[in-house]
Amino acid sequence: MELVEKKRCVIVAAGVTESEDILKQNIYYDDFVIAADAGYTKLKKTGIEPDLIVGDFDSSDTPENDTETIVLSPIKDCTDTEYALGEAQKRGFDEILVLGALGGRIDHSIANIILTARFKQNGISVTLADEHHRIYALCDETKTFVKSDRYISVYAFAEPCEVCFEGFYYGNGTVKLSPFDTVGTSNEITDQTAKLTVSKGIAVIIESSIK
Repeated sequence: MELVEKKRCVIVAAGVTESEDILKQNIYYDDFVIAADAGYTKLKKTGIEPDLIVGDFDSSDTPENDTETIVLSPIKDCTDTEYALGEAQKRGFDEILVLGALGGRIDHSIANIILTARFKQNGISVTLADEHHRIYALCDETKTFVKSDRYISVYAFAEPCEVCFEGFYYGNGTVKLSPFDTVGTSNEITDQTAKLTVSKGIAVIIESSIK
């Protein structure tokens, strides 16, 4: 399949995944798939072949196959996941899903959350997902939610932001959040549909399973 036919990029990173089902349920036939370092091992177990492999392979062996592979130096100024995101951006993708970006080492999880906001500054939507969370950034846009058993947490990133809540249990109306505020933690949807509008600054959104 030609690259131009692929609408979305999915990156599989080396973080914790509780089950292979997270890959099978979130990777579609028309996705451009990048394996970041040991993410290739996860894909191999599911029988999914990536379109590109990148990494310094300090946590796994260098793959030996015909797939396009970019071998990085272990001494570099970015993580393997960040490099993979940059490759996705170069190849024209503005919607990127990252699996295996959370769990394990907390420093890598925090770095990946920061990247959702940084890439949003360039108009690129990056979502981190695992079995219990979806994390992404919003900027000058509205997100609509359908009522479900999920907590919605909202945090200002880098600078204060303005967020309008509609259909939530707490804080309906426009709220100003600073990067040091935690008041946006664990909100709940009360209406059949709810909306978050970020009108100023960048907000990081964390959807968490209640159960």
